[in-house]
Amino acid sequence: MTSKTAPPRRPFHVDRGESLHAWLRHMRDHEPVYFDTTMNSWRVLRHADAVRVFSDWSTFSNDMHRVMPAQEFIDGNLSALDPPAHKNLRGLLSQGFTPRMLGPFGSRIESLVVEILDQVDDRGEFDLAADLAYQLPLNVISELLGVDREGREVLRRCSDAQLTLSTDDPTDGAFIQNREEAMREILDYLREHARERRARPRDDMISRLVHAEMDGRRLTETEIVNFSVLLLLAGHLTTMGLLGSMVACLDEHPDAMAQVRADRSLVPNAVEEVLRYLPPVPDAGRVTNRDVTLGGVTIPADQFILISLTSANWDERAYPDPARFDIHRKPNPQLAFTHGIHVCLGAHLARLEAKVALDVLLDRYPAWEVTGVDWYENNTICAPRRLTIAVERHG
Repeated sequence: MTSKTAPPRRPFHVDRGESLHAWLRHMRDHEPVYFDTTMNSWRVLRHADAVRVFSDWSTFSNDMHRVMPAQEFIDGNLSALDPPAHKNLRGLLSQGFTPRMLGPFGSRIESLVVEILDQVDDRGEFDLAADLAYQLPLNVISELLGVDREGREVLRRCSDAQLTLSTDDPTDGAFIQNREEAMREILDYLREHARERRARPRDDMISRLVHAEMDGRRLTETEIVNFSVLLLLAGHLTTMGLLGSMVACLDEHPDAMAQVRADRSLVPNAVEEVLRYLPPVPDAGRVTNRDVTLGGVTIPADQFILISLTSANWDERAYPDPARFDIHRKPNPQLAFTHGIHVCLGAHLARLEAKVALDVLLDRYPAWEVTGVDWYENNTICAPRRLTIAVERHG
């Protein structure tokens, strides 16, 4: 089914999502699965259908390269693999990325937040998007990977280039080529570091990945480099969106802000609700391995699918009153990190950064007010580009 109902153009950045969510609500009721000629893909809008797609990897493949122009960024890219290759590689990669390994890093994240805020301490107003939401995950990823100041600038240039890229058609060859060109410098930089860590390991993630072993298998250099870049893009840009949206949401909902201030045990709940309310990545892609019926529509094999996380996270069938920002929402089966075997490997780190950052902000500022906000006009990320806040300091 090809929908004849066109979505509003970039509505989120015009009216904070009112027209977008009204349209998505209509489509969930009447055309929950449809072919989008603009994006050259099948769109999936309901929560239950999204969970089915994410859970059934044998039908809905992560190997999207066969329906896209040739790409180099494949080996080591967990987001492009299916079992058994996915299981084996994830087992190796996760050795350097478990909650147990990252747990002690919480105190370092807190120090980084304090260091960043100290630099704006003389201002009564600052841009939280640029000064904290952008800087913190970039610094965290840099320290985890073990890159120096020079490498941090390379990471910054790669992230900045990704933020400028947007497309209506994710299968477009020019878009894919531009994206890979934007990654070229960081791929070359990390390849040199992987070679150096093989000879002289340090206490960082690249060293752990270089020397990780499972059933006699070790990661190749290309797998290590590509996973490190995936970690950069997923760990930096999505966490950037989460941090900015978290502050914006709490400012827009003062009752929730007051409750979190009064009871810090609500901080994790608040983070989960932000992930539901404004998922940093709006869509997730898959490819059909065979003909399949979904949402009453038959989708042929070898078709590109885009699951709308924005829509699934506001599906009335999964969430009572989804337009309400509710930090007490339980259960909250939000899909911001997707679901199933491909659930984001960096989800724990993103949640940790958001929780620590919010705790520090609440400790440091007894009050703040958002004085201006602009959003990235980008189809691939939902994040404030500018978020100025006026802060009150403790006497």
